[in-house]
Amino acid sequence: MFIILHKIYTHVFFSCSKKEAKKQMVYSYRHGFSGFAAKLTNHQAKQIGELSDVVRVIQNPVYKTRTSRSWDFLGLSKNDPNNLLTKTNQGDGSIIGILDSGIWGDSEAFNDKGLGPIPSRWKAAGSYVNNLEYYGLNMGTVRGGAPNARIAMYKWFELGTFMLEVSSSKPLANKSKGFAFWVELIAPGLPSASYLSYVIGWMDDKGDSYCGGVDILAGIDDAIKDGVDVLSASFGGDLINFAEVDTSGSYSVMGIGSFHAASHGIPFVVAGGNAGPDSYTVTPTSPWIILVAASNEDREIVTPLTLANNNTILVSFLHLLSLLKGKGIFQGKEQAFASLVTFKNITSPEDIKTINVEEVKGKVLMPFLQTEDDIYTSLTTLNTSGVLAFIVATHPLIGINDYNQIIGVPIPFVYVDLEQGNQIFDYFQQCKSSNLDPKIKISRSEVLEGQKVYLKVPKFSSRGPSSLTPDILKPDIAAPGVNILAAIPPNKEGDNGFQLMSGTSMAAPHISGIIGLLKVAHPNWSPAAIKSALVTTAWNEDTYGFEIFSEGAGNKIADPFDFGGGICNPNGAMDPGLIYDMDNNDYLNYLCSLGYSNEKVRNATTYFFDTKNSTTRGIICPSKVPSRLDLNLPSISIPNLENSVTIRRTVTNVGNVNSIYKLVVKPPRNSAIKVSPHVLKFNSKTKKISFEVKIISTHQRKSKFNFGSLAWSDGKHYVRIPIAVRK
Repeated sequence: MFIILHKIYTHVFFSCSKKEAKKQMVYSYRHGFSGFAAKLTNHQAKQIGELSDVVRVIQNPVYKTRTSRSWDFLGLSKNDPNNLLTKTNQGDGSIIGILDSGIWGDSEAFNDKGLGPIPSRWKAAGSYVNNLEYYGLNMGTVRGGAPNARIAMYKWFELGTFMLEVSSSKPLANKSKGFAFWVELIAPGLPSASYLSYVIGWMDDKGDSYCGGVDILAGIDDAIKDGVDVLSASFGGDLINFAEVDTSGSYSVMGIGSFHAASHGIPFVVAGGNAGPDSYTVTPTSPWIILVAASNEDREIVTPLTLANNNTILVSFLHLLSLLKGKGIFQGKEQAFASLVTFKNITSPEDIKTINVEEVKGKVLMPFLQTEDDIYTSLTTLNTSGVLAFIVATHPLIGINDYNQIIGVPIPFVYVDLEQGNQIFDYFQQCKSSNLDPKIKISRSEVLEGQKVYLKVPKFSSRGPSSLTPDILKPDIAAPGVNILAAIPPNKEGDNGFQLMSGTSMAAPHISGIIGLLKVAHPNWSPAAIKSALVTTAWNEDTYGFEIFSEGAGNKIADPFDFGGGICNPNGAMDPGLIYDMDNNDYLNYLCSLGYSNEKVRNATTYFFDTKNSTTRGIICPSKVPSRLDLNLPSISIPNLENSVTIRRTVTNVGNVNSIYKLVVKPPRNSAIKVSPHVLKFNSKTKKISFEVKIISTHQRKSKFNFGSLAWSDGKHYVRIPIAVRK
């Protein structure tokens, strides 16, 4: 390979000195795949693409970053001797890689005091701070899952510090004074695991974060060499999904890079995105990727808004976007009632400009606004008005922006939904009709727990189905991603180096940490086996006992396009009973099914080669490509059902040797399902059993997706996969 690269250098940079040519090189990829990144003109790129030893030339794509109690909610309390955390010694020996922007290594959350030696199979060679090696972006969440893990990284960045700490959270003293009633969240995670952060995230001239495709590939390549057990990524591309082998689509870099990681036995975890609640917004959707949606947990911060008639409205933390210096938590002394002002004809920033300042000075103002952009303009307009606080009633917002911090306006700001807004408005009207002064007060924030909190997939979490391959059900799994407390650099907005944040970027590291534990418990499980264990044991409407809602239009019950198999159940995943396993041949059949040429598939899957026509490591697609519907995924998605279709699945017994599983099926609406066989009998000789699923349309009218499930139960395990069918 080095000889080939030398020839390419000579051919392209023949007019330059060796020193100048070296300056143009950015990366050399040689562990998971063969290639390099360089600064080239269009003419030079064309020259390289014409060389016989070059598979393809891709322009560097740019991806955007996607930005407690959560571990207890997931059943990983450090006080339970029988859970996955304690049975794996808090992830001791596990190595977790983070593709992100690096971390602040001096955070107390990453103190390695009391940890044992670095695993002997650790191959990284970065520079260490505490227990961390400097390599790469989202490193704040994983540590919550594996307290005994190790970490590696380059540079520091707010989101990266946050993501790793969530994944690796460890018990801490109360360092986060502003979040005193929330700080116990930072435990237990994987405090004994090892972590490597590969810096692939940077900041542009406008202050926006981004990730370069060449950096992503370099991070994946190094991670394969370093021997990580799992890779975690919290970034993504545009809503256009390019096929993994499509050389015209630069975003295929993510798909094919993750393919090589999975081919080396490394589970690849990706945040599903924050473009919800619209359909077709999840990316990327490759079958080997574990795509993570966000959920809340059974704890919620609320701040009471009390009216003078003793009616109290509880506003969640996500809606307290800017209250008291952007922290969203009111912890001061109990405030007295203040006069409330609202206007039925004030519905836009232009209307607010017409308000007489004397009417709102020293009072709480609540208008009804139409859009999120109206909030920015209105706050700016009110900056010098002397208004005491600003309540906005409007349509549901994503709720992950701090408006005051963004525009530098210190007015306490609260968002309420239209139902809450109309309650306040009706109280105002009642007071005016009785010649009373309407009053309102903001009380100290409090925490609701357990059954006082309903579980949901938040509005911001991206939804399925996949726009490219709707027969690959996405997302795969959900994990807590709302109001997650973890470490950030102390020079950033927060409290002593900690902050609450929301997004699928907070959910994905939870899954990465859990996979770190599963790799300790089951070191020989493939990435597909681990995904299967997560999906088939997740909490959902069939297994949790309570409804799980989907926040957005209608606030419906969550379905597989909201959260895949459901909310992650780590202890269930430790002992799933059966798994739906896959290997590289299955992934290669998937790539062949995309309809691209043999050459493109071979090039994308070739690790090393001597000539452009070599097929020693790549593949030639079969003349009859297997259907994607038969991929052995822990889910079924039929996007275009005609009369009927029969698909095949295979399960492997990883539980008791002598087991009998019986079928439990819930057909999607307007469908019937027949399964053969309907009983699975395992013994010492029979460890794998295949079965056929025939899905029959019972109605002729076209429809949107309907959902159901198929499960196998032996009385102890309930191995459930989601089903989506569209007529």
